[in-house]
Amino acid sequence: MTSLRSPFGERTQKYWDRRHELFSKWDEGVETDEVGLFSVKPERFALEIGALLNGHAVLDAFCGIGGSAIAFARCGKRVIAVDVDRERLSMAKRNAEIYGVSERIEFIHADVMEAYPKLSFDALNIDPPWGGPDYFKKARFGWRDFSPNPLPLIRRAMNSGIAVAVGLPANFSEGELRELPPETVVRESRDATRVLFRTAYYPPVD
Repeated sequence: MTSLRSPFGERTQKYWDRRHELFSKWDEGVETDEVGLFSVKPERFALEIGALLNGHAVLDAFCGIGGSAIAFARCGKRVIAVDVDRERLSMAKRNAEIYGVSERIEFIHADVMEAYPKLSFDALNIDPPWGGPDYFKKARFGWRDFSPNPLPLIRRAMNSGIAVAVGLPANFSEGELRELPPETVVRESRDATRVLFRTAYYPPVD
């Protein structure tokens, strides 16, 4: 029987309790580490982003344990999944196998900021690290609070006509959204009581 207590400690318990929302096939052997547990998009939201994001070949710039890459592949897209953490990338491969979509995903161990010019794609999903669960303690979260700052890569993609989805924390500064083109649409993803995160889309989506 799967333990009811998070193996990563008390501070991750609320994420562990929602593990089946993160991956519906969790009990089939989904792999994660602590960072993956609190950073992966819940499955239903990742599928929504995959359905909305224009393009056929998606670069998932910080793929982590593969939640978004798997969802995009399930939406029929070809995915290039890049992560700088070799162990987390290995987990993403295993998780993609569980969902039967590994043949639609190319996994690349690299710093996406360096690998970007060598890759071919027509859509970018970029959800850089927010700095762990304590990100919400910031009164306003800005571009420089990401690690690394994704804004140069986002601008480069938009200027090249590439469709972009940008993952933003709920406390992201409204003022800093002005760094994106005015046509950019921001959608909220919520649970029953609060906004969990936002996604900025360019070009705009319905």
